[in-house]
Amino acid sequence: MQKQQLWSVLFAAVILAEVILVLVAPLVGWGLPKDISNYGHEVDNLFHLILAITGIVFLLTEGLLIYYMYRYGSQPGRRGLYVHGNHKLEFAWTLVPAIILLFITFAQVGAWGRIKYVSRMPEPDHVIEVSARQFEWRVRYPHTKPSAPEAWARKTNADIDDVHRVNEVHVWKGANVKVYLQTRDVIHSFFLPNLRVKQDALPGKTIPVWFHATEANTKRDGDTWVSGYRYDEASREWKKDPEYLWELACAELCGWGHYKMQGLLYVHESKADYEAWLQQAAKDERYPKP
Repeated sequence: MQKQQLWSVLFAAVILAEVILVLVAPLVGWGLPKDISNYGHEVDNLFHLILAITGIVFLLTEGLLIYYMYRYGSQPGRRGLYVHGNHKLEFAWTLVPAIILLFITFAQVGAWGRIKYVSRMPEPDHVIEVSARQFEWRVRYPHTKPSAPEAWARKTNADIDDVHRVNEVHVWKGANVKVYLQTRDVIHSFFLPNLRVKQDALPGKTIPVWFHATEANTKRDGDTWVSGYRYDEASREWKKDPEYLWELACAELCGWGHYKMQGLLYVHESKADYEAWLQQAAKDERYPKP
């Protein structure tokens, strides 16, 4: 076996290992993060569709590369033919990607409309304002649901009874939540991976985002609430579970401190539990402990 053929065998072994890792990864927990959104499955289906298409094209092109390396890589003295202006080939490699992109467009337009179109967002049960800045998320909660949520979110001065938190998003299970997203400086990206939510925050704009959490991860411990717990139906107790520690992150490189722009998502078991937290948070804000 010639040296060039050995290289083709090495490339084939690496690609085979990559394929095995992709197939095994979901079985050992290396897949997408836990989905707790009522529309998350639609996002995941699109992700897997695009992964399948790109994976097939990758294997086809790399397979051809390996074959030609093995078949023609060890013929000293033989000159390759230079072909220019093969219009049929050029037409094929332009038409096929165009058809694939058109297919993906029609496959995703329904999910995009349900998730992103403001006119199709459901009536919110809960509204919050999230204001991004280098390098933190400032979250404002109305003491009671405002009659005009967008006008409330656009206010320059907060209402006196609003509650403020940094890097904490609190909602309750089963609520249609609308977030009014803003930024105070550069472009940031509001990313809740477990809810399949990702939206850029643009300077000068207030952008609505909605989601609906189907599971809870927050338990009460005296006058504090902690995340990273799941409710076990069998024992009727809250149990600590790392899979239930849900992150809020910035997915847009926004400066030197981008890495530390992290927060947590707290999903309360019920609206009553959320309101109890809100009352305690308001009390802590007005009468901070020494």
